Amino acid sequence: MSNPEVSGHPARRQWPERPPTWMWGLALGLLAFLLLGLGQAPLFDVDEGAFSEATREMLVSGDWGHTTLNGADRFDKPIGVYWLQALGALVFGVNEFAMRLPSALATWAAALAVSGFVAPRWGWRAAALAAVVHVTSFGSWAMAHAATADALLGLFLMLSALDLWRYMARGDLSSLRRLAAWVGLGLLVKGPVAVLIPGAVFLLACLTEGQWRLLRQALLDVKAWAILLAIAVPWYAYALWRHGQGFVEGFILRHNIDRFAAPMEGHAGGWFYFVLVAPLLWLPWTPLLLVWWRRVGLLWRDVVVRRALIWVAFVLVFFSLSSTKLPHYGIYAAPGMVVLLVAGLAHWRSWQGLLCGVMLVLWQALMLVLPMVWLHQTQGLPVGWAWSEPLALYTAQLWPVGMAWACAVAAWLWWPRARQRLGAVGVLSVMALVHALVMTLFIWPWWSNHLQGPVKTLGLAARAWTGTVAQVGGNWPSFAFYRQEAMVKQLERADMVLVPVKRAAEFAHWETLATVQGMTVLRRPVEVAKP
Repeated sequence: MSNPEVSGHPARRQWPERPPTWMWGLALGLLAFLLLGLGQAPLFDVDEGAFSEATREMLVSGDWGHTTLNGADRFDKPIGVYWLQALGALVFGVNEFAMRLPSALATWAAALAVSGFVAPRWGWRAAALAAVVHVTSFGSWAMAHAATADALLGLFLMLSALDLWRYMARGDLSSLRRLAAWVGLGLLVKGPVAVLIPGAVFLLACLTEGQWRLLRQALLDVKAWAILLAIAVPWYAYALWRHGQGFVEGFILRHNIDRFAAPMEGHAGGWFYFVLVAPLLWLPWTPLLLVWWRRVGLLWRDVVVRRALIWVAFVLVFFSLSSTKLPHYGIYAAPGMVVLLVAGLAHWRSWQGLLCGVMLVLWQALMLVLPMVWLHQTQGLPVGWAWSEPLALYTAQLWPVGMAWACAVAAWLWWPRARQRLGAVGVLSVMALVHALVMTLFIWPWWSNHLQGPVKTLGLAARAWTGTVAQVGGNWPSFAFYRQEAMVKQLERADMVLVPVKRAAEFAHWETLATVQGMTVLRRPVEVAKP
């Protein structure tokens, strides 16, 4: 009896078990691409600043079982991401590169994993495309450059999905037990969502395929449960023992159940939120999904593609039902989305490649022009921020980047030899990598330096100032990271205050220590004693 996972798809072929030499070069090139410029942009507040400062405080305290933010218990995420960031800091120092390194490596590992899954099914060309798609899609690229837990969860969801599909294809317990390990690690870096998504997708796949024997075998496998519990339970048990009801209310209730039941921190959206956001997350590759237009029957008949579709559908529907909506939730659909995009190669048409190329050019143009628009829209920015870089300077910086991108587009349009050698997919992959490099080396640092540069500059300067600091008018945990000292929550206990310039009038008698681009640090005068 033939295995439905390796038959019936027009793109499947015999393949060499060992990767060709060029695949090793691609793997190393993608690693270099993800590490390039990783530490050149200041940390974004609130999330990057909060994760990084919590990790710094853990290193200072020496307490690797619990995290704090500005001295207060932090229950937002489990301990795993902080451990990995701390290891990076021990090797590379307490800086942006170390804080983002786990995310970059996780994205790279996920790209290699999905590439290895695709190769025996659709060949090494499709495997290479899978790796490039995962690394260069806008959402994955953004999470790879963020000092948060999302890229790490993305890795463990990717590994969970791949081993779930292997288990459903072969029924082998080794895949099931690896799946248990990935779920346990996902619990350590993010929480219950690491169980919910693979579990729900497994149940839905069994429902559509009638694979109840595999479900029963999984539920009764003692070793798989033992692996999962051995990885996840020790820290959760310790946190519950140490914090009791505080951990239950802070982590389980507030940051999981309440996040689903009600919008948190203003992150709300309608049911159509991910209908609009998901296509943006997978740019410039989204047009490849059009190959499935009028092929719904084929989409459902191919067992691998069908399971990928179930994964994507569940993630997008589930988070559409959630009251709290954030764009990066859509990235959790990556295992299924990458497989859907790559499987479409069997039905590739030249007009779809052209559409991807046009979309890529337009996306790059938008990213380059958007700062020029915002330079004239300061009234729409958060209170206290002001743009100091004149349009002429930005245009001067933009010119060589725009010329480089124009050359890349010209090569794609008019260099037949390159198109013959690489093929349309290969040329699109090169264009996507060039686009992502422009984002990494130019656009991303520009945004971060203008939005976060003042906070970083003031934080570094504040290392020379003695006394405690509070913040008023916003939340900038990266200030404490750069100063290497936690802030105090109560203004009454502070010797200094970090505040937007527009609110400095509230501190009329305080001494100005430094002002940078709309942000200022003020010192309490001696005559204004603390209560």
